[in-house]
Amino acid sequence: MTLLVVLAACGGPGSKEPGFGLIDYPDSPGEISAQPGDFAPNFRLELAGGGEIELAEEFGTPILLNFFASWCTNCREEMAALEAVDGQDVQVIGVNFQENDEKVLALAEETGASFAMALDRNGKVSREYRATSLPVTLVIGADGQVIEYIKGPVDEAMLADILAGLANAD
Repeated sequence: MTLLVVLAACGGPGSKEPGFGLIDYPDSPGEISAQPGDFAPNFRLELAGGGEIELAEEFGTPILLNFFASWCTNCREEMAALEAVDGQDVQVIGVNFQENDEKVLALAEETGASFAMALDRNGKVSREYRATSLPVTLVIGADGQVIEYIKGPVDEAMLADILAGLANAD
């Protein structure tokens, strides 16, 4: 019985509990998933170095949502390419898988990445997005719909193609 109480207190993908992790959209459009054509699951997470970010508040500009970890070699290698496109008609948001501020800030300093890096301390957001092997990058339209789901590293050529596709969609 105690176990059920503890699990119920944890909330879930539709949890309306304030705080960090997965949260409902304001005026939720209904069922959401991380698949192309669906609305990206909303979340609120702490940012490395302070503050917080809620995904739904960032809509209005296309987003590259990148799931990464400092121990992931491919993740480290793609940081420069992601940094190069951040702010070029797309916002890059990194979601770190279960590491602390110090590791994420050290990676940012080492790679020169200055885009927002959120801390998925318990891995709940990463699991909802099915980011089971890193890196994973999602292209999310300005309206919050997932356009593309990319498993594995991205490079400058791939990102240039993505940006060109987003520009042609307007």
